[in-house]
Amino acid sequence: MRPLKFDPEATIEEIAGIGRNAGFDAVLDDKEDDAIQVVCRRADGAEIPLANPARAFYFGDRILYTEEARRHDLGEKQKTLNTDIFPRNERRFDELKRACQRGFVIPFVGAGMSKSAGCPEWKEYLLNLCPEAGLDKDTMRQRLEDYGDYEGVMHDLVTKLGENRFNQDFERDFNPPGEVAGAVLRLPDLFDSCTITTNFDRILEKAYEKCGKSFVEKTTGRGPVGSINAFYRAIPAGDRHLLKLHGNLTNAAERVLNKAEYDDAYGNDGNIHFDRPVPKLLRRLYTSFSFLFLGCSLSYDRTIQTFAKIAQDMGADSLPHHYAILASPNDPAKKASLEQRLADAHISAIWFPEGEYQHIEQMLELLLA
Repeated sequence: MRPLKFDPEATIEEIAGIGRNAGFDAVLDDKEDDAIQVVCRRADGAEIPLANPARAFYFGDRILYTEEARRHDLGEKQKTLNTDIFPRNERRFDELKRACQRGFVIPFVGAGMSKSAGCPEWKEYLLNLCPEAGLDKDTMRQRLEDYGDYEGVMHDLVTKLGENRFNQDFERDFNPPGEVAGAVLRLPDLFDSCTITTNFDRILEKAYEKCGKSFVEKTTGRGPVGSINAFYRAIPAGDRHLLKLHGNLTNAAERVLNKAEYDDAYGNDGNIHFDRPVPKLLRRLYTSFSFLFLGCSLSYDRTIQTFAKIAQDMGADSLPHHYAILASPNDPAKKASLEQRLADAHISAIWFPEGEYQHIEQMLELLLA
C-alpha cells in the first residue's frame, strides 16, 4: 500500500480514514464530475455547493460513506479488469493478489514491458531487420505470428547479417538513453525482491534504481552455479536479485538468442533436456513459486515448451498456480490456441482487450492498492 499523506490540520478522526479512499474522494470533490454528488439543501430547496464534499460526507455519515466508497472501488476494479468481457478475470485477479501479499509470486518479465519503457518491440525489431538482411518481411511476419518461430527467424537474420554486425547494433538498439517510464515502474513497489526476465536490456535495472531499490545481485540462466544458487537463496530471504534468464546485451557467452544458443541451453533434438542449466533452473522455480508473466506473448517457444513439459511431468495438482496479464487476440482461432497453450503450462490468464495495453499498468496499480 502506498504511504498516506496527511493534512497537518487534520483531526485524529480524519487521520484514521483520510486517503484510504482517495479515488472515491476525488470523484466527490471533482466539480465537473456529477456521477456522485454531495449537496447541502436548504429548507427552501436551494442547493449550496460544498467546498470539501468528500470531507463533509465522511463526517456526515461515516457508515454510508464507507459503503459508497466500497461500491465505487468495486466498480472501478471491475472496469479495470474488464469483467463484462472476461468474467473469470476477477476471481483470478483476487487469487493473484492474495499470493502477492504473501510474497509467493515472482514476476517473469518479457519484452512487452521494455517496449512501454522505450525499447523496440521484439517482433517489429526483427521484422525491421529483414530488408537489411535481404529477407522477405511478409514471410518472416507469418513465421513469427502464425508459428512463433522466433528462433528460426533469428537464425536466418544472424546468418545473413553476420554475428559481429548483428551484435554491434543489437547492443545499441536495446540500450535507450532516455528516462525509464511506464508500467515497469510499478514493479519495484509490488515485487521488492527477486525478479526474472528474458530481456537483454537494462530496463528493469534502471527502473529499480530509479525507485531507490537497486538489485544487489544479478545472474544469468547460463551463469555460474554459485550465482544461480544465490538467486534461489535470495527468494525466501527477500533480497533483490535479478535473474536474466537468457543473458545480457554485453555477454554473448551466456546469451540465449539464436538457434544454436537455444539448442545449447535447452537441447537440440526437439526435446527439453532438464540436465541443461536453463530447463533445470526453470523446473526448480516453476514447481516452487507462482509466476506472474508480464509483457510476455507466451508464443510456442522453448521457454513455454519447458513450462508445459514441467506441468505434464509433475501434474497440474502438484504445481502452484501461475498467472499472466495478457492481451486477448481478436481472432477466435488464435485465442483458442493461446488458451490451450496456457492450460498446458498451468497458467491462468487475466485478459485485457487487444491493443489496450494501458490495462497492464492499471492492473498493477490495483495489485498495489
